[in-house]
Amino acid sequence: MQLFLLVAIFCSFVVLGFYIYMHYKSRKVFFENLISFCDHLSIEISFSKNITLQVIERYYKTYSRHFQSLLQGYSNLLTDKQDITYQNITTLMWNKLKAHEISIITEFFYELGRHGAIEEGEKLENKKIQFDGFLKNAQTAQKKEASIYLKICIILGIAAVILLI
Repeated sequence: MQLFLLVAIFCSFVVLGFYIYMHYKSRKVFFENLISFCDHLSIEISFSKNITLQVIERYYKTYSRHFQSLLQGYSNLLTDKQDITYQNITTLMWNKLKAHEISIITEFFYELGRHGAIEEGEKLENKKIQFDGFLKNAQTAQKKEASIYLKICIILGIAAVILLI
């Protein structure tokens, strides 16, 4: 019975470590999806009013669930003919994003489809540069912080088991 309890305590620390690690990984994947979405938009850009909806529908299943949630909410705003305001878009954002990331991504979705094809392409490239910076920060955080937290949780699990023996 005591052995089972010790294994359960150790496993709970390991699970906590993996949960923290997955938080960092999901942020990285979110920004990879955002950059991929920019690439898809810039490839298929035209003067068509529904181009954004068409890109969302075409590539929706290739994205992670957090980015799918954002796209689903945005496409609902477009199809329901609701006002595309900063406030409406901000409510769609994933809660694991930082405040400055939310404001830039909100601005990106707010400006989508409001310009001609050439200007839209230029704006997409400018935003993509910012998103690349977010991705690099997320990758760095995953490599450094996430792996450290995972190792700390494993060490704490071992320490807790040793202390309880």
